[in-house]
Amino acid sequence: MNVTDFEHVEIPEGDMLQGLFDGQASLLPKYHEIERSRGFIVVDPEQYGQLDHRFVQSRIKDLKQRCDEELDEAMNTLKNKPWKQSEVHTDEAHFYEELADALHFFLELCITAGMTAEDLARVYHRKHAVNEFRQRSNY
Repeated sequence: MNVTDFEHVEIPEGDMLQGLFDGQASLLPKYHEIERSRGFIVVDPEQYGQLDHRFVQSRIKDLKQRCDEELDEAMNTLKNKPWKQSEVHTDEAHFYEELADALHFFLELCITAGMTAEDLARVYHRKHAVNEFRQRSNY
């Protein structure tokens, strides 16, 4: 089963980033139950944001690796090379699905780190302002 099996899904109204965080948070109890039964390190909600805790750090590193793996899978769908004479069709649905998989793990990483949707938006916009400044000042 993949994303093409669910063409018509309802996108929640309101703050889309908050909706993504809420959706991911709703999946975590079942994921954690499965992973705990398989011997993975899982962080309980009361530990979220305890960045000095070794298990929290281990989980964050694991989630980063999972993001990397999904991004690698997305890149593997891109077959065209600058030196090739012909172009190969890209399976866009598969490419986007792998990006969404990476986003799922990234959102869990943020939640585990104690970040909220508002925290992520705030730090993103601060970094955006820094990048704009650097472009204006030829940093």
